[in-house]
Amino acid sequence: MKKLVNIILVLVIASIIGFIIWKNSNYKKNAKTIDTEQPFVTTIEEKRFIPGNLYPQTEIDIKSQISGTLENVFVKIGDKVKIGDDIAQIKLIPDPSSLEKAKSNLNSAKINYENNKKVYQRNKDLFEKAVIPEIEFERYTRALDLSKEQFKSAQNQLTLILEGTVRDSDVSNIIKATATGTIIDLPLKEGSSVIERNNFNNGTTIATVADIDTFIFRGKVNECDMKYLCKGMNLSLNFTAYKNQVRNASLYKVSAKGIEEQGIMKYFIEAKFSLVDDSLVIRSGYSANAEIVLHKQVDILAIKEKYLQFQNDTAYVTVIKPEGKEEKRFLTTGLSDGINIEIKKGLKENEKFLRNEI
Repeated sequence: MKKLVNIILVLVIASIIGFIIWKNSNYKKNAKTIDTEQPFVTTIEEKRFIPGNLYPQTEIDIKSQISGTLENVFVKIGDKVKIGDDIAQIKLIPDPSSLEKAKSNLNSAKINYENNKKVYQRNKDLFEKAVIPEIEFERYTRALDLSKEQFKSAQNQLTLILEGTVRDSDVSNIIKATATGTIIDLPLKEGSSVIERNNFNNGTTIATVADIDTFIFRGKVNECDMKYLCKGMNLSLNFTAYKNQVRNASLYKVSAKGIEEQGIMKYFIEAKFSLVDDSLVIRSGYSANAEIVLHKQVDILAIKEKYLQFQNDTAYVTVIKPEGKEEKRFLTTGLSDGINIEIKKGLKENEKFLRNEI
């Protein structure tokens, strides 16, 4: 009997202990976990990102002074050229009326020259015999020289129409570089028609030469950010074609006249940067984003902006007091970068608050 009582007593005690353990475990499971955060000291920058494109600072279009077809191209894209280097050769296609006129002018000039040469020789003999005065003989000499030049000019004009070049003359069908740089574009293929450059026509572009050691960034800025810009300020450029490649550029041009886009006035800006001794290869037209720092606060008290709560447009957090009580604390905020926000008033660095994310 006594043994049975002891067994029952042990079972009762074990049940009580088990119930206590089960109760405590359930309490811990159902207990609310309190996550807290603290303000921290950091640096906050307010930035603007301006999309744009990159272009060489200097781009020169090489054009032809004569019309015809593109016969030969002596360079390829990427070649470096200097002033006077051969770029291409133009094959002239003579106009029938121009050709006939040139031949007629040559025949007339030849007849005139031959006639003046005979007159000159005849009067030279008379001058040597002292039959005519020197002043009269000089008139025949000038007439001969003039007709000789006209004959030579007529020959050159016909040669130029037929062959496209004239020996011992600057007139040629060879297109030469007018600037030093790198060939970045050859828009025509061999056999394409070429129109000469003149007062009434811009002419056909044979090649484009650019100085690829210096590039400019061109972008558009909203009018609300114009007050922060000034010539000489630094911009950080991020290239779409290259990841983790940043270059500094200097702002040197801000447009004084804006254009309206979707109801917003925008202004063109240009920033310059150098690629001398740089391994980065930039091609004309590459897209980039310019980063401009509008405001910067160093060593300020801040919290994560996502922890802010709002009541009637006023920001607040729930502060945990040392004794464990909760207190709603309204804050005065300042500069924000979208992640961190400056706390001007309402929190101290050693205070803790509830992590209530929006």
